Amino acid sequence: MHRLSSGSMMFCKNLFLIMLMMIMMSNSGVAQKSPHGPLKQECTDCHTTDSWKDLAVPMKFNHTTTGFSLQGVHTNIQCAQCHTAKRFAGTPTDCFACHQADFNKAMLPNHRVGRLSHECLTCHTMNGWRPSIFQHSKTNFQLQGAHLSVECSSCHTNNQFAGLPSNCFSCHQKNYIAVTNPNHVTAQFSHECLSCHTMNDWQHSTFDHNKTNFRLVGIHTTLQCASCHKDGQFKNVATDCYTCHQKDYAATVNPNHSAAQFNHDCSTCHSTAVWSPSTFDHAKAGFQLAGAHVSAECSKCHVSGIFKGTPKECYPCHQAQFDKTVIPNHAKGQLSHDCLTCHTNVVWKPSTFDHNKTNFQLAGAHVATECAKCHVNDQYKGLPGDCYTCHQANFAAATNPNHVTAQFSHDCSTCHSTIAWKPSTFNHGNTTFPLTGAHAAVDCLTCHKNGQYAGTTTVCYNCHQADFAGTTNPNHVTGNFDHNCAVCHSTTAWSPASFDHSKSNFPLTGKHTTAQCSSCHIGGKYAGTSTDCYTCHQKDYTSSTNPAHATGNFPTACATCHTTNGWTPSTFNHSPFFPIGSGDKHRPGSWSTCTDCHTNASNFKVFSCINCHEHSNKASVDQDHSGVTGYSYDSNACYKCHPAGRN
Repeated sequence: MHRLSSGSMMFCKNLFLIMLMMIMMSNSGVAQKSPHGPLKQECTDCHTTDSWKDLAVPMKFNHTTTGFSLQGVHTNIQCAQCHTAKRFAGTPTDCFACHQADFNKAMLPNHRVGRLSHECLTCHTMNGWRPSIFQHSKTNFQLQGAHLSVECSSCHTNNQFAGLPSNCFSCHQKNYIAVTNPNHVTAQFSHECLSCHTMNDWQHSTFDHNKTNFRLVGIHTTLQCASCHKDGQFKNVATDCYTCHQKDYAATVNPNHSAAQFNHDCSTCHSTAVWSPSTFDHAKAGFQLAGAHVSAECSKCHVSGIFKGTPKECYPCHQAQFDKTVIPNHAKGQLSHDCLTCHTNVVWKPSTFDHNKTNFQLAGAHVATECAKCHVNDQYKGLPGDCYTCHQANFAAATNPNHVTAQFSHDCSTCHSTIAWKPSTFNHGNTTFPLTGAHAAVDCLTCHKNGQYAGTTTVCYNCHQADFAGTTNPNHVTGNFDHNCAVCHSTTAWSPASFDHSKSNFPLTGKHTTAQCSSCHIGGKYAGTSTDCYTCHQKDYTSSTNPAHATGNFPTACATCHTTNGWTPSTFNHSPFFPIGSGDKHRPGSWSTCTDCHTNASNFKVFSCINCHEHSNKASVDQDHSGVTGYSYDSNACYKCHPAGRN
């Protein structure tokens, strides 16, 4: 028999005990009472086969399977602390059942007297009874500011928690009554403490005066409430300035508000920043201060403290300056009382009178002229605006030309400008005879003899008759030339002439453009000069020998064969009669004169083909034309069959 080890023996012993228990229970026929009480779990739910009571072996029981999960402090306590008298089944799971004693003995706050909820988790956790985790924000009164650090009993007196009011006044009524600056009770302030206070601090009021009908600005923001709210009166306090500042109004002497009967609306002249200096806007009074008026004392215009009805015109204040001014003399000259016509509000001098706004605009030398030179004896009204009235002496003294003798217009601006009397700026272009060319530099007396200007002729011939008569190339008198000098001459110079032959009935072309006038106009004859070529070129016609024009009875229409570019070469076109350029012998160079073909010098209609061609051998020609109808050994017959000179 083998000896068992001690471990094996222990295992056998435990197994034996378990089996014995099971037998006893099965033999008795009823459930045996467990030493743990009426537990219904299987033993193996909590025990192992290693040991039944050995505390070194961890217990396997999972409390979460019971419906009550162990958390926080519950995980470390002995089972008997909750399961008293070995009672497991039916143990309550609510906190109060186990912690009623804690609930009853809690004094801060007294849970029992305060009838706090038995739902412990409202204020506590399973980690410990203290500290409490009660969240006041889940009630109808969220804790803020100083409320966060006060003891519960400060608000919940006598352990009253349910039904407490949430308005400030209920708790702070004593504070409300005790306040004297300002006295809340006397002033009948609202019981809504948050109108002026916060939950952080009772002492520092946060009242926003801007939410009333009187917004605080300027010095008002730093004043004590009592300065305006006298005797603790806050309701129905006047918002107009005068009510508070009546004493300031009455005490002011510069200017004296009472004597001047100033408006009680203080904001017209003052701001909330300070009572002085005044911020009065003079422009809103209908008279905007500018220039020297800005720095002037009020009393200088508002004499004897009179403000109402003060005139806005300059003259009532500046009459003394007006009367004593002598350059020019305002009173004598009856100048306008509207001082701004000549002066500005900056200074009285210098004057800023704009003469251009009158009916006589100053320009040129007039700008620097003293007023008295034109406005003699301080006469300003009714003065004429024409030049002659002032410059009559200048008009009469002028001798080159003599204005009086010439009866010149009294409108000086016709010849002169406002810059100076001399030099004259007369524009001859505005007359019926604009000056051009050499006329522009000619002295006036050259044309206007004896100082005669009116009625001076504008015809060239009247002035240039001597030039017309003295001209010999061509002779204008002999040639009966037109007296209209402009036909051949310009105002630039008398010569060279600028006659345009193209405007006659014979436009000059070719060699005619360079020919002397006398070549055609023989004997100084211009009128009726023939335009026919033969009349001038008869000698050329007669002297021509190749061909001889006269002998050949050529027509006298020279343009038939010639141009104005030259007598030779001829431009006669032979092609319409016979193309002499055809064939080798007909071309220029193969013959020397026209008579080579035209054998009768007096009649060019007569011509010969036989003299030059093989017709000299009649037998050969006859043989070549054998069988040709109408053949004849004759030049006219040749031309009839060969008009173009070809076979």
